[in-house]
Amino acid sequence: MTNDLFEDKIFIAILLPLMALMAPFLVWPIEYFLPYPYLIEELVKVVFILFILKIPGKMKQIKLAAMIGILFSLSETILYLFNFFMTDSLSPIYLRFILTAVLHSLTMITILMPTFVNKKLLPLGIIIAVLIHYLYNLFIL
Repeated sequence: MTNDLFEDKIFIAILLPLMALMAPFLVWPIEYFLPYPYLIEELVKVVFILFILKIPGKMKQIKLAAMIGILFSLSETILYLFNFFMTDSLSPIYLRFILTAVLHSLTMITILMPTFVNKKLLPLGIIIAVLIHYLYNLFIL
């Protein structure tokens, strides 16, 4: 393994979690004008997946995808925390974080998994993840 390749993978492994924490704040203005969070958020996650695919090892990729999903949901929950300050209780915030952590990790892994068979199946993973996110927003949120 060349030194540049090694540095790129370390860079990816460090930069992706930081970007996952920032992504909801960057996506929020877009969602304001295009109110399709299930589509926009999953397309943003595709960018993460494209970088994750450069990391060797399927288990490492799955763990990184799950971690990025959790960090994305943590940041998103902090963003939505402002709405919870208007209520009398902060208890819904814990439930929201747990549910969105599961959702975002699941959709990240859903986008990633078809690429293990063939990278050309990435659009299938995107479609399934958008559908999962849409149904979550429709029935749970």
